[in-house]
Amino acid sequence: MISSYFKFYLLFSFLTLVKITSLFSQDVVMTPNSFVFSWQKANGDKYEIPVKNNLEVEIEQQKINRVLMQILLKSSIKSKDFEFFNPIEFILIKDEKNMIAKFIFTELDTSGEAEKFTDYFLFDTYGNVLDKNF
Repeated sequence: MISSYFKFYLLFSFLTLVKITSLFSQDVVMTPNSFVFSWQKANGDKYEIPVKNNLEVEIEQQKINRVLMQILLKSSIKSKDFEFFNPIEFILIKDEKNMIAKFIFTELDTSGEAEKFTDYFLFDTYGNVLDKNF
C-alpha cells in the first residue's frame, strides 16, 4: 500500500517538476544575419525593410525589432514629410565599443525626385536607442 503511494508521489513530483521547468524555459529567438522587418505607416502603406545584421553580439529578435521601430519613428518625425518618407534598408554594425544602426531612406525633394538619406543611431543590448547621428 505504501509502495503504491510512494510511486504515485514520485510520478506526481516528476510531472510537476517537468511542468515548472517548461514554464521557466521560454524559447528565445536570436537575431539572424539577415531578415525582413515589416512596418506599416498610419496611412496604410506597408513596407518590408531588409535588415543586415553585422553585430558580433547576439541579441534577441524582439529587442532588435524594438530598436528598429524606435529608429523608424524618430526618422519619420525628423523628416516632417511623413507621406513621402520611404524606408529602404537597415544595417546593424558593431564598431569598437558601440552598436550602430545605419538607416537608409528616401524623401521627395523640392523637384519631386526621391532623394536618399542615411541616419546613424547608437543602441544598446536592451533595445534602447541612445543617440542619433553621432
